[in-house]
Amino acid sequence: MSSTLRIVRFADSPPSRWANGLGETVELWRTPDGPDFELRISIATVDSDAGFSPLPGTERALMPLAPAGLTLDIDGVRTPVARYEVVHFAGEADVRAIDVAAPGLDLNLMVRRGTGQPVLRALRVDGSYTDAPFAVVVLDGSLTADGTPLAFGDCVIGTGTGTGTGTGTGTDLTLTGSGLVAEIRWE
Repeated sequence: MSSTLRIVRFADSPPSRWANGLGETVELWRTPDGPDFELRISIATVDSDAGFSPLPGTERALMPLAPAGLTLDIDGVRTPVARYEVVHFAGEADVRAIDVAAPGLDLNLMVRRGTGQPVLRALRVDGSYTDAPFAVVVLDGSLTADGTPLAFGDCVIGTGTGTGTGTGTGTDLTLTGSGLVAEIRWE
């Protein structure tokens, strides 16, 4: 594997409780370490109707990964979000998962306000993908990074990035195979 790439394995990352204690998440990346992060990537489990933890001073992007998607109440507005679609909201917003019928996962990108706006999008890979996002997270399929097999939830990061420059791009990442990834940037 190239020395400019870092792979964070979802299956090897321990879950932790949400700040409000109402759910569980697997943190894939945070920079810098500590509560005053500039960028955070995680995959959360939503298994019941519950309020999200407030994260003042951040801009958030959320992508449901469950086939049924996720319905949110954002500041009193019912907001259905389909699988692999993205919803944006402020970290201060009053956000609740509602009408949860079965446990599901969602991908979260949180960016400190003033650093940039989170950009999260699902992208199909067929053969080869080369670009310079901050990171990609594997959602489905059979993909490799520099010949290293990847699994669901694995996060591939260009290690020369994420130092708070606000560019949201980094080292070229090359994936091969066939599958679906979430591309992560901030602008």
